[in-house]
Amino acid sequence: MNEAIILANGSFPQREESLQALMHSECIVCCDGAFNKLVDTKLITEQRRGVVHVVGDGDSLICVESPFPVVVVDKYTDQDTNDLTKAVKYALSIGMERLVILGATGLREDHTLGNISLLAEYARMATNNGGMLKVEMWTDYGRFTPLLTCGEADVELESFARQQVSLFAMDCGIEVTSKGLKYPIEQRVFHALWEATLNEAEGDFFRLSLRGDGAVLVYRTWDAKYPLSESEKKR
Repeated sequence: MNEAIILANGSFPQREESLQALMHSECIVCCDGAFNKLVDTKLITEQRRGVVHVVGDGDSLICVESPFPVVVVDKYTDQDTNDLTKAVKYALSIGMERLVILGATGLREDHTLGNISLLAEYARMATNNGGMLKVEMWTDYGRFTPLLTCGEADVELESFARQQVSLFAMDCGIEVTSKGLKYPIEQRVFHALWEATLNEAEGDFFRLSLRGDGAVLVYRTWDAKYPLSESEKKR
């Protein structure tokens, strides 16, 4: 599967998983201002395979000398979408099928909320081969995964004991049932974003059954809320 990292111009990622993804990805698409930060970090060297693509309207891009191959994409000049959406559309246009979005939170709360909410829209986008785009947003604390349902969908997600889990119903009328979460959800329709937050995984996976039409965002933390005791580890 063709995969790319999208680097937005929010807080530059600090978590090791994200930095490793940046260093080893063969395709990075930067929102224009994020390119400056990427060069400054010196994470990417001239030995890196592949090209870094820079997409946006150019309002945040500073001319800097890059140690690695760069393609500047200047065909996205409309103001009806933000730079992150332009980067996602560009990644689709060059054949990407899976995206991990980094640097999309922090600095400004309005940008953070907008970028997170757009995940549901990105998940509805079709790839060049006709499949649906697989997309996640990683932060320094966890990751957001959009789930779509058209009638019904049953999804199993990886987890671990005491991983913190929150669900956000992005569309009204979706009925949710869970298995493997500390606080079970049974055929519940959530009407506000906060209603399905602050749950907890109990093991290596949990299941969600969705009924209705629309999107649900799943947030999972990277770390457990508190570590397992020695007796619990032996179970």
